[in-house]
Amino acid sequence: MNLLGRWIVLTVAVWLSDVLIGGISIADGVWNHLWVAALFGLANAIVGNIIRLVAFPALILTLGVFSIVVNAWMLMWVGDLSDALDVSGFWPAFGAGVIISLISAILGRRIRGRD
Repeated sequence: MNLLGRWIVLTVAVWLSDVLIGGISIADGVWNHLWVAALFGLANAIVGNIIRLVAFPALILTLGVFSIVVNAWMLMWVGDLSDALDVSGFWPAFGAGVIISLISAILGRRIRGRD
């Protein structure tokens, strides 16, 4: 899947987490959702991978579930960096991390299957 496809999938996942999770709020407009998805993807690609490397033992012990915690931290950090995203705490970020992980996995597989 190319970069544009991943960005669209992540934007859909971020939008769904905005709709479904009460403590996650993204400013109105498609551009804000695209911006938050791009910033989240960039933060996850750079800082998230470093954190996953350091937290590798926790990832092994939890069979990968700890990566959702890393996603929650990244989402909270993106909320601090961007005025377009407001995260009210860890648990809404955790719920959004679950949604983003599930939607990204499901849609990513469907898109990859078409390639």
